[in-house]
Amino acid sequence: MPPWFHSFATNLGFLRLGLLCLALFNIALPVIYYLIFPEAGTDVTYSGWRAIPTLVTPVMAPLLVVVVLFDAVMSRVRVADARGEERAKYLAIYRIELLSIGIMLAYWVPYFSAL
Repeated sequence: MPPWFHSFATNLGFLRLGLLCLALFNIALPVIYYLIFPEAGTDVTYSGWRAIPTLVTPVMAPLLVVVVLFDAVMSRVRVADARGEERAKYLAIYRIELLSIGIMLAYWVPYFSAL
């Protein structure tokens, strides 16, 4: 593992890194699914592995946006109280979380508005 990634992952922390990976996986899974099965108007599957990208990820998307947004607010609170290196750490975390929220919204808003 490159040293910059190790320090980046250490600064984010295990739970925050897991949350961001889950949020990005929630976007990647349907994209991969529709690349493999490119049929337009694919019906919802209620059983098996195909139920995950057609049922689970659309349900998890708003929940993950809210949870990441809450963590971004908490990181912003920590920025207000911190000084020096700790302030820079939480400011970087805040920006990364806002970026991930933007990516999630850019992907999922067109999906939900088409319903």
